[in-house]
Amino acid sequence: MHTLSLLAAATLTLAACTPSNTRPGSVPTAVKTGQSWVVTRPVVAAQVLDTCSRDSPAKHAGEVTGYWAPSRADIDALESQLAQLQPSIAEPALSGRQYVGFESSGKRLIYINAFTLPDHSDINPAREAIRVCDGGAQFWGAVYDPQAGTFSSIERNGALSKP
Repeated sequence: MHTLSLLAAATLTLAACTPSNTRPGSVPTAVKTGQSWVVTRPVVAAQVLDTCSRDSPAKHAGEVTGYWAPSRADIDALESQLAQLQPSIAEPALSGRQYVGFESSGKRLIYINAFTLPDHSDINPAREAIRVCDGGAQFWGAVYDPQAGTFSSIERNGALSKP
């Protein structure tokens, strides 16, 4: 009986450690912090690409010609290649990530908007653009080419502003 009580207590303890920012539809990529969301609403996708303190495809007139929804297989392939971003991005899989499928010059590409949200945040990255001005290297972006399996346009936010 004592063993059963310990097992039940351990199960409850593990359940309590589940990140509160895990939402239905999110794809956990690490035990604690790294999660990813595919943004499919064009209005939100355009907001994600409208970066504040780093370059992105939307900063270049005519570069974004449309949007598309990456498949689960596209995201799995991208996430299996995240280590390619090192050393430019330290531990990219630990960041939260929004993925936006966009078209440019006839190619389907995926923009990665990476960020760190506080635990217990009420922000839903599946429905809201995460847009941070400055913020430092914990906020970054990159373009992934699903056909080539490569990343380009790796950009980090600017340094934290001091008042």
